[in-house]
Amino acid sequence: KTKKLPYITAKIAVSKNNLIYSKGSKKITNKSSDKITHYLRYKNDSIMISSKTLNIDNPKLNCRLKGLRKFSPRRVILDNELKTKINSYIVKTADINNTIIFYNKANKSKITTFKKTKIKLIKSKINNHGKFDFITILKKLYNYDCRNLLIEGGDFLTNHLLKKKIFNKFYLYKS
Repeated sequence: KTKKLPYITAKIAVSKNNLIYSKGSKKITNKSSDKITHYLRYKNDSIMISSKTLNIDNPKLNCRLKGLRKFSPRRVILDNELKTKINSYIVKTADINNTIIFYNKANKSKITTFKKTKIKLIKSKINNHGKFDFITILKKLYNYDCRNLLIEGGDFLTNHLLKKKIFNKFYLYKS
């Protein structure tokens, strides 16, 4: 709180051979771990994924626990080049208060298309390695009243943030 950054919890699921995704694979988690995930979504006011995860999984990123659905978190997407699929569930269910996309560059027609969807677009700088300045993004999220952020990133995002020691709490589901 003193640094004006959200409290960050991360969650990732891996198979017994340490894969988070493979084509045609069975689901890694079970009903019990799914309930924990939905509880985490309820407890956090925002949830973050990358556009790669969004485009592969087409997730809902909501809380599906009975009686708690209205407490689903705000969805935050990291999308450097605005490659989020326009027909994804997140885009179709977006409103100005529940979805933010951080991007760096995109053509004007793509930006215009996304502005019609009621998604909040925030242009953000990237570093020499093509990555967002994550602390700047966290500060911007804090300014949008994000106090508790759940990151359900894929392998790339999770590994990058682990190396940066960004997480306050980490959940690892392993089959």
